[in-house]
Amino acid sequence: MSITKLHSRRVTRELDYATTEHLIEELSIFQRQMEWSIQDMFTTLIHKKADTFSITKEKPFSHLYARMKKDEVLIRLQTSEKEIEFRIPVKQLLEI
Repeated sequence: MSITKLHSRRVTRELDYATTEHLIEELSIFQRQMEWSIQDMFTTLIHKKADTFSITKEKPFSHLYARMKKDEVLIRLQTSEKEIEFRIPVKQLLEI
């Protein structure tokens, strides 16, 4: 019998409210920290060249997932400390 280490993490969900402007600012901060071009990703989604987009960076761990849903984009930002999920109308993403 072999034994391996198992790391588990418990997650609690909280519901908060924020303005779209605040969420766009959160994306801008995330973009600067990870040195990714988030605008290119949104352009790809908005022009329907892809339905979903996912980027992961190992060190420091960060993950961005985005998916088109009719006239809005579902975005999930994940780091080693937190995970945020929100929706932004396409019209407002074009303003970034």
